Amino acid sequence: MTIGTKDIFRQIYLWTLILIAVALPLSKYFMSVGSFLLLALWLWSDFQIIVAVRFFKQKGFFRGFFILVKYLWALAKESSVEKTKIFLHNKAAVVFASVFLLSIAGLLFTANFDHATNVLRIKLPLILFPIVFSSSEKIDSRGFRKLMLFYFAALLAGTLIGSYKLFTGNYINVREFSPFISPVRFGLNISFGILSLGYFVIKDRSFSRKQKLFLSMLIVWFVWFLIKMESVTSLSLLLIIALGILVYIGFQTKKLWPRTAIVLVVILIPAGSYFYLKKEITHMTHVPAVALKNPVRHTPLGNIYVFDTINYGIEDGRYVGAYLCIPELKQAWNKRSSIKFNGTDKKGSPIKYTLIRYMTSKNLHKDAAGVSQLTGKDIENVEHGIANFQYVAHPGLHSRLLMMVKGWQVYRKTGNAGGSSALQRYEFLRAAVILIRQNFWTGVGTGDLIETLGEQYRLMHSGMEKYYGFIAHNEYVDTFVAFGVFGFLYFLFALVYPPLKTHSFNDYFFVIFYAIMLLSMLSDDTLETHAGLTLFAFFLSLLMFGKKKDTHGKFLSHDFEKQHSSFELRKNKS
Repeated sequence: MTIGTKDIFRQIYLWTLILIAVALPLSKYFMSVGSFLLLALWLWSDFQIIVAVRFFKQKGFFRGFFILVKYLWALAKESSVEKTKIFLHNKAAVVFASVFLLSIAGLLFTANFDHATNVLRIKLPLILFPIVFSSSEKIDSRGFRKLMLFYFAALLAGTLIGSYKLFTGNYINVREFSPFISPVRFGLNISFGILSLGYFVIKDRSFSRKQKLFLSMLIVWFVWFLIKMESVTSLSLLLIIALGILVYIGFQTKKLWPRTAIVLVVILIPAGSYFYLKKEITHMTHVPAVALKNPVRHTPLGNIYVFDTINYGIEDGRYVGAYLCIPELKQAWNKRSSIKFNGTDKKGSPIKYTLIRYMTSKNLHKDAAGVSQLTGKDIENVEHGIANFQYVAHPGLHSRLLMMVKGWQVYRKTGNAGGSSALQRYEFLRAAVILIRQNFWTGVGTGDLIETLGEQYRLMHSGMEKYYGFIAHNEYVDTFVAFGVFGFLYFLFALVYPPLKTHSFNDYFFVIFYAIMLLSMLSDDTLETHAGLTLFAFFLSLLMFGKKKDTHGKFLSHDFEKQHSSFELRKNKS
């Protein structure tokens, strides 16, 4: 390959990586397209246009075409053999790619080969990216910076599109703020973006002050968006990893005041979070003593109110069953909605209870006058099964906490976990643990995970039957259920050995992404979806095998010391 052709190939290779990075938060289709392009570049990296043109000039179109096909086949054969040899000499890459082989081995114990085939298709990036990156020329810090800037732009585009629904109010569920991929996976992308932006703002000197100000504004925007999307998982990851980085810097720095400040921050943030949660939960689950002091006993139409403070419970500091007049409520509702009062909403719950909770959240009396104050949007919300005005009017941490608290109250009272995603995860895990005990050595196989868990949900009678198709929401547990104890242990080995072998823990970008992935797998099936698996395989493979180990990406502590020293020097001079 000539020097000019090599330069063109490097540019095409980099732009293909950028395409995949941009697609990660925006398009599952282009994730696949980018992966196929990357495979094509890997096979035909030695392709020369001059040679191909010569075939047509000397042999004509038809003979030239057949010679070209023969040329491409020879190149692909030679390239795949040579590069596979390079890959096989890279022990870390081989071990990381061998995670895919777990799914192959799991075919021995599966009964559902149709689903197993789909699982193997989803997990192809696990073998593609390690092979390509470990046997191709590594990108330098300039190329990586360019890739990350396009990645940030894609995240910004995704959040702007998602926030359009928020600002216009044209949504039923906050999940709609992530229109292209799962909100959980989108949140993981944003988390990596935020922590990566922090590096560029603090340490990367290739950006001007104005550019760093803009990047800092992006961080604020992304955090705000995660709050509005109620992405508890991503926000928790950010908090844990940020505190971990601060602890690391605290151990590295020798100066007293930075270390003291870091200790205070590390203590105050968790403590503040605890007291905030305690205060919010107390407010949500207790009603002020004066709430029903001298209450109105009759509706404006003269009917008697019921004050049921036991059966309906408390929500957001109010008695749901207070100021309740069922006859008026039924008649008024039936006039305004096509779904009758004794029918069910679009989530399958009795709509009368949804209506009563919704009106309580708006602090309305549950009577004809209260129904008359509901807007058309309110009626639509109730019909869609939205039981609290706060869920759509003010999305955020308070709204998310309301759902969790209400779900816990229902679970304690009825044993039904369907009202809270956190409790659903508990039930998912409970079902998975039962299956682990039953299939400890071999697992249930690659294709039987969904089916066996679905059957276990039915047997548990905890309101989880309708969640057939959902798995454990814990990748480690999923792996144990599917592949047994030996598959689970090998999976852990394949996660730990490659970064140790490649010394990747010295790279800031690798460490934060690795931490995001490993922590996310405690509460999500990260590797069981196309978007999650591609995100995992692409960045881990790129950071371990496809990026040069230069000074770009070193941890923050060294610059922190230098910046502090220069500050002290300027202070002494003045």
